[in-house]
Amino acid sequence: MEMTHFVLITGPFVGRSSMLDTAEALRRSGSMVTEPNPHLDHPDAIPPLQDWAETLPPAIPRGPAPIVVGYSAGTVLATWLAPRIGASALLLVDGDIPPASGPCPILPERVAQRLRGRAGADGLPRWSDWWSDLSMEEDIGLAPLARKRPDLVDPMSREERRFPTDWLDQTLDLTDWSDIPTGYLRLSRFFDEQASEAEKRRWPVQRIDGSHLHPAIMGTETAGALMALAGELEF
Repeated sequence: MEMTHFVLITGPFVGRSSMLDTAEALRRSGSMVTEPNPHLDHPDAIPPLQDWAETLPPAIPRGPAPIVVGYSAGTVLATWLAPRIGASALLLVDGDIPPASGPCPILPERVAQRLRGRAGADGLPRWSDWWSDLSMEEDIGLAPLARKRPDLVDPMSREERRFPTDWLDQTLDLTDWSDIPTGYLRLSRFFDEQASEAEKRRWPVQRIDGSHLHPAIMGTETAGALMALAGELEF
């Protein structure tokens, strides 16, 4: 039986720590895991969105056929990437569902609008500073991480960077990915609407009543949900 190969694509505004616990749990299960990290390819200046995305395909082995996992804003990168590397499946995790094809921004307008007024001379705020509202901080910010995995707060914070404000206006041109078997994992109530949309599309859906940072906090549970989704897909 061929080994399952997961490719983990995080949102660019956070680093590898956000999915590290999940990656390790997947490896313990016997899966192959690839974790492309454009931050390492661009340690100084942050390039345009297109150049950021272009660093992903060369970092990914084509065999076994990859299941691309897009987490948070990484759902956009994942749907851009999957057709380019012959992905066998797509799993979208606690993020927006991008359009099937055409130009797509890295963040939905409801988030981009929130950030434009807070951008400064150094660019956008760091990701952990996006969620100043306490109710949102509990679902999507660092508060649950600080309580449950305080050892990860510093490593994750060190990986955060201030991205150029014009990233909000840049897009990736998505090749039609609608024929790729796709599943959805909902972690926080912030993405209830997207999980419901996935069900309307008759995708397999898993729900965890956690927070947006569940892949860092409870990697074993998150990995289990990803493997369950992959098992439900036909590819």
